[in-house]
Amino acid sequence: MQSGSRHRHDLEQGFTLLEVLMVVLLVGILSSVVMLSVGAGGAERHLREESDRLATLLEQAAMEAVMQNQEFGLRLADDGYAFLCLNEGKQEWDYCQDSIFRERTLAEGLELRLLKQGDLKDVPRISDESEAPRRDSEEGLRLTPDIFLLSSGEASAASLEIRVQETPELRSEISVDAIGRVQRSVNGDIDTAEAGAGNAG
Repeated sequence: MQSGSRHRHDLEQGFTLLEVLMVVLLVGILSSVVMLSVGAGGAERHLREESDRLATLLEQAAMEAVMQNQEFGLRLADDGYAFLCLNEGKQEWDYCQDSIFRERTLAEGLELRLLKQGDLKDVPRISDESEAPRRDSEEGLRLTPDIFLLSSGEASAASLEIRVQETPELRSEISVDAIGRVQRSVNGDIDTAEAGAGNAG
């Protein structure tokens, strides 16, 4: 009888402050681990999506250049990129009007940079500075591509990198060779981009 009443008495007392604090601490640690894993997964997902999109757009632009006899270029910024088209009549580069090749901003937390840039012998000629070419309103500079994709099928070989700012080891490298073929690797996994506007939305 006595042991049963003592057991009932222990249950009525409830949890001690130390036990409550231990449970709160454990829940806090578990939620932190879950949030960190979700955050890392989200950043890697954005990295894959953005590198897939850019690789697909580059390959699409290389094909369009040949099919439409139109010179294309890619202009880079830290947080995004834009495709340029050469206006033969005005002899100047301008932003492409096709919505597929519109200006794009990378997902938050990602940055883009040019790793290496090859030479291209037949860079399309543009008018002299004295002819007051169109200028980029933001920078006050002539619009010029960092990478050329020409109607002849040639391209300026280059490598680009998209990486997660807070976790630089999470990175994707996109390379274009001299005949416009595109390859990408995410964290070292090499994959050839497949042409098509489906991933380019």
